[in-house]
Amino acid sequence: MTATCAICGATHEEDELELSYGRPDAIFDMANDERSLDVYESDDACVIEDERFFLRATLPLPVQGRKDDYHIGVWVEVSEDHFHRVGDLWDDPEQAAEPPMSATLANEIRHHEGSLGERVLMQLTGPDTRPQVFIVNPELPLGHEQRAGITTHRASTYSAGLG
Repeated sequence: MTATCAICGATHEEDELELSYGRPDAIFDMANDERSLDVYESDDACVIEDERFFLRATLPLPVQGRKDDYHIGVWVEVSEDHFHRVGDLWDDPEQAAEPPMSATLANEIRHHEGSLGERVLMQLTGPDTRPQVFIVNPELPLGHEQRAGITTHRASTYSAGLG
């Protein structure tokens, strides 16, 4: 499905690829030999030297005029206790009832310089879906976008160059 953008006049695909980060920035910053020795990594979880713990999540952004949110695929850093708690609940159909967990963004989000390390709350959503994260600081532009929503044009700027 397409929509004509009121901002630029272009036609944007409403189901275009969404921005997603393949690994936490801390892992991308490592040399390959160091990474192979010190990192456990999968598409859902990463651990550096048994000291830093990361989980894959999505950051939902409501899109004005659309039923479905735009999701940025992010990594968050969590405490060791939260990491193991999520592991304990991984296949639990009731995991969404778990209270939100404190975490920090482990990626610098495109168009949001300084977002790396920002505090978020992570909410488990079920065994078949990734957790969702919500920006805590109401002053951050990314937090404002998450609360107020974004235009289809803005979603397109996140996706530009993907695919």
